[in-house]
Amino acid sequence: MAKFPNHPRYIPVIKWQSWEQRALEKIDAAVVARMQPCIEVRTSKQHLSMLSKLKTVWSQDVLVDYANPSGLLTLTRQNELLDFLQHAVQHKIPASPVLGPAHVAAMGPKFLTLAATLPSVAIRLRVGSLAVPHDKLILAQSAFATLKAAGISSTLIVDLGVSPKDWTAAQVVSFGQDLRTLAAIGYQTMHLISGAYPASLASVKTGSANFKRSDWAFWNDVNAIVPDLTIGFGDYGTLSPEWTEETLELRSNRIAIRYTRDSNWLILRADGKTTSDSIAISEILVNNYSSDFKGATYSFGDLILSERADPNFPIKKKRCGHYHITESWSHHIAYVIKEQY
Repeated sequence: MAKFPNHPRYIPVIKWQSWEQRALEKIDAAVVARMQPCIEVRTSKQHLSMLSKLKTVWSQDVLVDYANPSGLLTLTRQNELLDFLQHAVQHKIPASPVLGPAHVAAMGPKFLTLAATLPSVAIRLRVGSLAVPHDKLILAQSAFATLKAAGISSTLIVDLGVSPKDWTAAQVVSFGQDLRTLAAIGYQTMHLISGAYPASLASVKTGSANFKRSDWAFWNDVNAIVPDLTIGFGDYGTLSPEWTEETLELRSNRIAIRYTRDSNWLILRADGKTTSDSIAISEILVNNYSSDFKGATYSFGDLILSERADPNFPIKKKRCGHYHITESWSHHIAYVIKEQY
């Protein structure tokens, strides 16, 4: 199944919301071993939910990020992160905190003590272009040195945010050189993550469309230039990296299927958001795109789609509405691991 068996595990960056939680709960055992989700915790309510539900939803290795979308870790978030880490240590949860490199030194001795008993600390280096500025390199070096001095294992996530739409061979070579410089710091592993899913589906009228998965395409090109670095792949899945905290749950008057394919996402958008709308677009996917549809046994998401499109399956049992979020994430993770990574 694995195309890159020597690379570190796939990192899907996923929000701690109920419909994403359902996707994580239902990940197939064969897929679990090849992934390490990065869960983003956005509110104090979600923090309390993490304390009570994480071990039930996902008991495997996990990355946990309490910062806001720009990487800022406020005092409240710092305290909640420390609270969670204490909980993880007490309940033997294999969770690794994620920090921006500028925050490591300020977290204090309590953080270092707790982190030393957990698997590792992941440093999330946010870069806004296909270059790593010198000041970011210095921050990454400093964070590594602080953690190493405390006897803490560390990994590096290079986060581009929005994936580049286009790039030249020269840009890939130059960026690969920057990644080689970062790799020389000594981090245990390094991932390159970005997201290409659009911030809005407003351009999609009722019917079908597709959006290029440039996150996967760009990683592929970079990996081909520096294969010896074994840079891990990560993405934002079927949620845009431009998503912010202003609206914690994206809502629309029209539901859509977001179905991951090799080089793009197939979008099937209904004219409304009723059960009948969900059934109709599911039937279109299963019947009209049969060469793309992977079948009920492929993932929990594909099972939901298959049941919804089956005229013999009881309507009352068909999972619609927000289950479209669950199904898209479930299928996306399965596709990345089974077909690509």
